[in-house]
Amino acid sequence: MNKLIKKKFAVSVLLFCNFCLFSQTPMLVPLDDNPLLRNRKPVISRKDTPVDTISLPFFDDFSYYWRSSQPDNDLWIDNNVCINNNYPVEPRSNGVATFDALDAEGKVYRSSLATFGADTLTSRPIDLGGVNSADSVHLSFFYQPQGYGDSPDPGDSLIVQFKMPVTDKWRTVRRVPGTTLHPFKQEMILVSAEYLQKGFQFRFVNYASLEQDKFNLGKRGNCDHWHVDYVRLDKKRNDRNENHHVNPYDVAVIESMRSLIKGYQSIPWKQLENASATKLEPWVGITYRNNYNHALNVVRVLRITELSGDQHIPNDLVPSGALDIEPNQIIPFYQKQNYQDIIYPFESKCADTALFEIKAFLRTDQYDRKENDTVRFFQSFRDYFARDDGIPESGYGFSGYNAQNCAIACRYESFNMKDTLQAIMIYFNPTDNNANAQYRFKIAVWKNDSVGNPGDLIYLTKEGVDFKPTTTGEFMRFNLDEVVEIGKTYWIGLIQVTSGFLNIGFDRNYNDQGNLWYNNGKWYEDKNEGTLMIRPVMGPKIDVLTSADEDRYFVPTEKLMKIYPNPASQHICIEFNTTENIAYADYELKIFDMSGRLVRNAVFTGEHIDVSALQQGMYIVQMFNKRTGVIHNEKVVINR
Repeated sequence: MNKLIKKKFAVSVLLFCNFCLFSQTPMLVPLDDNPLLRNRKPVISRKDTPVDTISLPFFDDFSYYWRSSQPDNDLWIDNNVCINNNYPVEPRSNGVATFDALDAEGKVYRSSLATFGADTLTSRPIDLGGVNSADSVHLSFFYQPQGYGDSPDPGDSLIVQFKMPVTDKWRTVRRVPGTTLHPFKQEMILVSAEYLQKGFQFRFVNYASLEQDKFNLGKRGNCDHWHVDYVRLDKKRNDRNENHHVNPYDVAVIESMRSLIKGYQSIPWKQLENASATKLEPWVGITYRNNYNHALNVVRVLRITELSGDQHIPNDLVPSGALDIEPNQIIPFYQKQNYQDIIYPFESKCADTALFEIKAFLRTDQYDRKENDTVRFFQSFRDYFARDDGIPESGYGFSGYNAQNCAIACRYESFNMKDTLQAIMIYFNPTDNNANAQYRFKIAVWKNDSVGNPGDLIYLTKEGVDFKPTTTGEFMRFNLDEVVEIGKTYWIGLIQVTSGFLNIGFDRNYNDQGNLWYNNGKWYEDKNEGTLMIRPVMGPKIDVLTSADEDRYFVPTEKLMKIYPNPASQHICIEFNTTENIAYADYELKIFDMSGRLVRNAVFTGEHIDVSALQQGMYIVQMFNKRTGVIHNEKVVINR
């Protein structure tokens, strides 16, 4: 009997071990930080010093999201929330205020409570002393739980509070309990007579909950999302009448503009000609909504600027004529264009890179709100392929035990007849306890088999060498130690050496379903909607520098670094005049005004640099190599 029990136990253990090994499936988790909040840009302010007390009407639709992740300093007194367009699903306008369990710097709130007050958004004092109850003062806003983020738990909530100017006490006037994703809903709250005084304020507060175990892969920070849009406080409003006091006279763009390259955010500049001739079609896309209660007439317009030379297309490209859009109607408009009309009139100053600003905007009548009629996309061509937009909304990886030898693979294709792979770039999310720095993996490249799945290995990191995420919050570049010739279609990815959740960035704004597979003993298609942030870098093999190369590599400033365009208006690019491998992560970027004040500080990623928040004038761009201590300075002029 004992032998039988032992035999059954042994079989059970064996089955359990096999289950643990072969049941490993990748999962998505909330982030431990928000990359949009790192190195936040200066707040938006139209005045040198915001006034202490503002007057009616109060209105914010957060349409300035593309310039700043901070709230407008003329309207709000704190900056805990994140102004963005990454997380909402079909917002009322382009840009929302997102509430989560991360503070103003994008770090996890520290609280011992199961549910606690997290982000707040507080208005400046407002003068309501000259109005009375007959004026029907209402506060309205639209809200959505979850979006592309994490749903608030039933015990979580979004609350609205009013402040009594005399007592300085806050009172809760509306509470919305946590729930799962639904379309944006509007709330209308009457401001009663007791609040009609000078110094009135209102605020939003989200109550969030976190897993107390910081090693738990569940809800640890960028979670319990609420998204708020169209915040309006004004008098003579009636929540029963469908007029412009309730529904603003506004046709608004509601989604970020997509890449012109179908299926990709970026491809190598040298492959564009073949790509456009064989498969890829350029699509101009813009999605907009009529928020008013009557039909409005709209014309859609496209304008393109080459940022490497500030060239404009001579005439606006008009994708379509005028169109009437019905109340609350959403128009997802896509039109095929010709690359000859869009890209080829320009000649990039750099042999293997180019950068274009694609701007689409709406033309409506004089009464329409103009601030959210425009959407921009910066079309970059470099030496890599990218399907993601560079900003993760979730983390991706194998969970649980026995993840050793599990693999992740992403399908890519080359549009040149022959090409070589020189590196793989992977984005790793920061973790609260830096756990993923302990886990190791190997870089792998697979052929495409006869049925379109990952096939035979054609490259694997050398035996005895493996990697770990030493840099998080940006793309890590892994140079291959040999030239890898790739075919028309191939797969890139990694094979885990140790167990543990690697937490690779996962972009949920762009759905690349079908091109991501995983292997836990057998290949399976991943069903998560989104894009894994792994990019192939094309070109010949680049040798890793040794210390003996440094004198040859670090040439004088005027020979090493070039900034273009200069003068600039919205973005600048930094080009290194060297054929050697540039380790971008070694560099820290600083921008100083002519008084020596630091106005921008960030890790250099090799991408274009947004300078739209800087005032006109001359600045010093400084590149500091953290490994060698060498500093390079160059002047740039901002001119609009």
